[in-house]
Amino acid sequence: MILRKGHWYGKGKLLVAGASLGEELEVDLNISEDSSGFTLAGQLLGAFSGEVSIRVAPDEVGTYVIDARVAAVALDGVAKLESEPNLVLLWNEGQTQGVSVALFVTGNGIGCRGFWQENGKTRTWEILFRLKQQVVGGSNVVSLRRRR
Repeated sequence: MILRKGHWYGKGKLLVAGASLGEELEVDLNISEDSSGFTLAGQLLGAFSGEVSIRVAPDEVGTYVIDARVAAVALDGVAKLESEPNLVLLWNEGQTQGVSVALFVTGNGIGCRGFWQENGKTRTWEILFRLKQQVVGGSNVVSLRRRR
């Protein structure tokens, strides 16, 4: 998985088909790992604001199962995260919303591009994620530098 545990900050734009200007998006995510997968939790700010809660767990065939809650949208799906680009396909229960996401390494961080289709409308976004703070384990670790 390209996005690894830590505190990530993303900034980008959401563009509605037919519009010439995108709407600003910001994402503040904490990624944690446990024995059964990853949890991405945080906030989405801008064009669509709300909480982000995404659970990623490996399945028995080499892909990953995704359970995503972003703002008021609940999506489930599948992902291929073993090689670049990481690819994700999500849909809602009634299959009236579909989302595709690609994650890839850039010189400045992790790029995220995607499409969201709902009721005949297509939106697309581009977000650049940067690691805000590396997760450091252990109760005896003290940082003497301020982190951003």
